[in-house]
Amino acid sequence: MKNHPEFKSLRIFSRLFLLKAEEIGYFVISIGLLIGFALVVFDAFKTLFFIPSYKDFTQSSILILDKFLIALIFLEIFYTVQVALLEESAIKCVEPFLLVAITALIRRLLILSFEVSHSKELPVEKIKYALIELLEVGFLILLLLAGLIVLRKMRRG
Repeated sequence: MKNHPEFKSLRIFSRLFLLKAEEIGYFVISIGLLIGFALVVFDAFKTLFFIPSYKDFTQSSILILDKFLIALIFLEIFYTVQVALLEESAIKCVEPFLLVAITALIRRLLILSFEVSHSKELPVEKIKYALIELLEVGFLILLLLAGLIVLRKMRRG
């Protein structure tokens, strides 16, 4: 049955159809990411423009920094989708996802440490949860870095 010509042509048609559907999905996601990026950047510049209206400069700085970092994450995910769309091998597109995840986690680490160090009065409970989150994020970064190293060693042979 597997060697039957009609079955082979159906498999080829199905495979081509699914590949086209995947490409269309990546294209739609790319457009959504670019729109999201534009909206976040617009909102960040709007916040930057109204900085004098905020009472606390540190809080407004955190807000602006957070928005620009989110915009960068949008761009990095867009790049990852591009790689996934253009690469032939699925294993090749794993590395950009790892890099985006590592970058996002490092940004979270920076934002969290900035918030903790620049807040005037933090309850002990909030500091405790922030330190736990810092520990978790640091551990995740180390795990993803280890995965990236293993992936690159596998590629070399």
